[in-house]
Amino acid sequence: MTLDSDVAEAGEQPAGDDAPAARTRPASAPKRRTRKSPARKPVRRALILAHRWLSLVLGLVLVVICTSGALLVYEPEIDRATYAEQFHATDSPNPVTFQQAIDAVHRADPGFAPAYVSEKGGVYILNSSDSSGGAYFVDAGTGRVNGRANLQHGPMGFLTNLHDCGLTCEGYTGYAAWLNRPSPVAGTTAFAGMTWGAVILALTGALLVFLAVSGVVVWFPGLTKWRHGFRVRLGKGRFARDYDLHNVIGIVAAVPLLIWGLTGMNFEIPTLSHLWYSATGGVDPGDDQYSMDGDGTGPAITLDDAIGVAQARYPGARITWIGLPSEGSEYYSVDVLDGDTDLWRGSATYHGNRSIGVDAHDPTIVKVFSGPPKTVSNTIIDQWAQPTLHYGQSVNGWWRALWFLFGLTPLALMITGLSTWQFRNATKRRRKRAAAQRHAQ
Repeated sequence: MTLDSDVAEAGEQPAGDDAPAARTRPASAPKRRTRKSPARKPVRRALILAHRWLSLVLGLVLVVICTSGALLVYEPEIDRATYAEQFHATDSPNPVTFQQAIDAVHRADPGFAPAYVSEKGGVYILNSSDSSGGAYFVDAGTGRVNGRANLQHGPMGFLTNLHDCGLTCEGYTGYAAWLNRPSPVAGTTAFAGMTWGAVILALTGALLVFLAVSGVVVWFPGLTKWRHGFRVRLGKGRFARDYDLHNVIGIVAAVPLLIWGLTGMNFEIPTLSHLWYSATGGVDPGDDQYSMDGDGTGPAITLDDAIGVAQARYPGARITWIGLPSEGSEYYSVDVLDGDTDLWRGSATYHGNRSIGVDAHDPTIVKVFSGPPKTVSNTIIDQWAQPTLHYGQSVNGWWRALWFLFGLTPLALMITGLSTWQFRNATKRRRKRAAAQRHAQ
C-alpha cells in the first residue's frame, strides 16, 4: 500500500518493456537547461518513507483485517440464507411472548440454559450461556422451535472472530487462547485489560488512520494541479497505470478508511471514548455503563415483570432483546426499539436503540444503560459508531455495497503499491547493471 511518490516526483520513466521509445537529439541541437527539482521538505519526505515502509511491513495484517470486515458486511444475509430453516417466520396477529419462546425451548431441551434472548424478523433467538452451545430458534408466529444452530461456527464465525475479536472470542471458530492472554500494557490505566488480540486490532486501526492521513498529504499535487491527482494513465505502461490507480483509490477511500480506523481503535481502547467525550463536549457514561449492582432482596421477579418495567419506561416501544440474570449479575438487561430509528435494521439477530437494567429481585431498582443521546457527541459515538459508521447495518444490502467495496480498497492499494514498488526496484537494478557494464567497458 505504498505511494511511490519518489519516482513520480523525480520524473523517472519506466524502463524495460513499458519504457517509451528513446528519443535522440541531433548533435547540432542546442542543449536545453534543466531545472533541478526543489528539495523535498523533510516532513513530507518522512511521511513518504513512513507510509511506504509501514505499508510494506504491516500492510498484510491490515489487508487481512479489512478484507475480512468487507466480507462480514453481508454476514446477515449469508446467515439467513445458510440457516433458512432456523430463521423461518410465520406472520401472526398474536405472536408468542419471550417467556413462551423460552418455555417452548425448555420443553424441547430441558437442559438448555439461555443467557439472552433476542427477537428479529418474527424469530426468537435463544443463545446458550455456554459460549459453544449455539442457539435455538423459535417461530414467533406459531411458537414452534425451528431448530438449533451455532452462528459462531463456520466461515462466518471465523471471520467474525478474526475481525471483531482478533481471534480472542472463545466459542467462535479460530479461537486462539494465547491471543486472549493479557498483553504487557494490560496493567496500565489507559489500556486496562487489553489482550494480545486487542492490541493487534488497536494497532491495525492506528495504522489505518496513519496511512489514510499520510496518504492524503503525499497525494496532494497542489492547488493548481489537483485534477492530476484523479487521472489514471492507462496507455503509459504498467508503472504509470498502477501508480495512478493507487493514488486515486487511496484518495477516494481516505475518509471511510479513516472512520474505520478510528472506530476500530475505539472498540479496543476504552480510553479513546473518554477523550472523545472530553474533546467534543459529550457526556461520559463511564466504564460501568452496561452493568449494575444486584442489591435487591426478596423473591426473584419474573421475566414478564422486567418487561413490564421496560414498557413503563418506554411506552409503545418494542421489546427486542433480553439478557437474563446470572450468578454475579443479578439483573435483567432489556433492550427496546423506541420509535422508528432502527440503526441495526440490517442485523440478522438484533435491533434496538434503548437499554435498561432491572434488578432481578426488586423491580423498583432500575438503571438506564442507554437512553436518548444527550449531545451530538454522544449520538455519534454511542449510537452511530458501531452499526452505521463501522458495520453499515443501518442501511439495506444495496447501500451496504459501498461498505463492501471500500473495505476491499486496502487489498487494491496493496496490489498497486507492491506493483509500483517492485517496478521501481527492478528499474534500479537494471540501471545498476547497465552502469556496471559501461564501467567494465
